[in-house]
Order: sequence, then C-alpha cells, then structure tokens
Amino acid sequence: MTSELALAIDVGGTSLKGELVDAEGTVLAARSAPTPRGDAARDAVAAVGHALLAEAAGPVVGAGVVVPGLVDAATGIATYSANIGWRDLELVAPLRAAWSLPVRIGNDVAAGGVAEHRTGAGRDVADLVFVPVGTGIAAAVLSGGRLVSGDGGATAELGHVTVRPGAACGCGRDGCLEAWASAGAIAQRYAELAGRPVAGAAEVADRLDDDPVARQVWADAVDALAEGLTTVALLFGPALVVIGGGLGHAGDRLLDPLRTALAERARVVAAPQVATADHGSRAGVVGAAMLARDGWKAET
Repeated sequence: MTSELALAIDVGGTSLKGELVDAEGTVLAARSAPTPRGDAARDAVAAVGHALLAEAAGPVVGAGVVVPGLVDAATGIATYSANIGWRDLELVAPLRAAWSLPVRIGNDVAAGGVAEHRTGAGRDVADLVFVPVGTGIAAAVLSGGRLVSGDGGATAELGHVTVRPGAACGCGRDGCLEAWASAGAIAQRYAELAGRPVAGAAEVADRLDDDPVARQVWADAVDALAEGLTTVALLFGPALVVIGGGLGHAGDRLLDPLRTALAERARVVAAPQVATADHGSRAGVVGAAMLARDGWKAET
C-alpha cells in the first residue's frame, strides 16, 4: 500500500489537470476536464478530485489546488481570474467539505516556480525567476529558496512591463511585453505580416530556417523578452531564469538568441543564466502536490 498520497489540481483557463501522487512524486492516477466559466469551475474541480480520490489505495494527506489570477490563500478565496471569469470565489471551504481533506490553494505560476526550484531546471538554485510564456506572460520570483509574493499572494505581472511601443496589449496599454512575446502575439503578428494564419508560435519557430517573416517576428519577440528579463535582472538579480509555457518548447531556437540578447544588455548586473522548464506543462500540478504537503515552506 502506498502511503502519504497527495491530491493535486491545476486549474487552467481551458482545462484542468488533476493527479494523485505519492511522497516520491510518482503519479498514481491522472484526470483532466474542460474548465467551465465562472463559479461552475469549482464544481468541475470537485468532480475531478472525487474521481481521483476513488482511485486512492492509501491515505491522502491533503489537496493542493492552484489557479490563475489573484488568490487569497489565508481566506481560501480565489479573488479574481479574468480567464475563468470568477471573482471572490470560495474554494477551500467547499472543497474541504466535499473531499473531507485539508485543502490549500495557490497561484498557478507560483506553483510552477516552486516545482522548477525543487525538482526541475532550478534545483539547487536559491535565486531564480520562473517565467511561463503562453497565452500571457507572468513570473514567479524565488529568493533564498523562498517564494516572493505581493499583497494578496500576487505574482509578478511581467507581461505588462512596457518594453517597446507599437503593439497594443489586451490590458489597454501599448508596448507591453505580452503584446510582443507571448505565444498568441507571435502567431497573430506573423499572420498579419505574412497574410496567412499559423496554428501557433511553434509553427513560426518551425519556419525560421526559410521564412524571413518568421525570422523577423521571432527576432522582435526575443528582443522584447530580453528587455523584460533585463528588467527582472536589475530588480531581483536572479542566478537563473526558467522559461516555461508553450514557448519553452522551442528550446535552443529561443535560448540561443535570448542569451545573446541578454548578454548585450548587461551593463549594471550580470545577465542571468537561462534554461527551459523541466516539468513543462506539468509544472503547475507538480507544484500543487508540493503545496498540499507543506504549503511551500522554504526548505532548510
């Protein structure tokens, strides 16, 4: 019989992923489901949790649920998510009653940062920044092995740092990093300049060898990302930046020019090392399992 199981659920804007894992992080069962809009998302989380708990072959010590947007972990309330469309939604109390388990909630980007710090690309690195680049861009900062968060547990909204004018952002401002370097922005800009759509940023990356429009769009995105990460380096001085999300799958096509661009901008502080996330799309759910076990207390 496997002991000390944990229930972990990562609620994304499109789908939610759940896993039942043991103390060594081995996945014993996994489920996924579409994420409904609004308060109905809580019912979907509860249902995925019930399905996983039915497969448990031993005691479950607790549950970790990570969500996008603002989270008040102290009160157990998901304060705001634009992608899911909820505001001030109670999560901990209803889920604790539904599952008969201790429940902790946290931010999904923070979860990815903790996961990469403990068992991923940032293992043994005390000062790092995790930057998932997908539909949007955010950042989780770890300093001295401790997660740094703002008021109400907010992560760093890096995607809305102004890097260069000329691209309108969904937030209403011009020149945000997210408007140049998010996966959606890369695909949209390529479609506008080339006059033909692409499935996503990965397709733009695949065309870099023989498509000048793809090279221009990619170079602009890398330049914008380097500007944003230079600001991160000046503010936090991390030893390592871990790139997650969909753009992280580009590997050296992203990392090689990004490292060069960061080195060129290093004037006051050294450019951080850059790596792609080891956990990939599982970073959030891996961090959720860690949240269930210890509440992301810093390791000593």
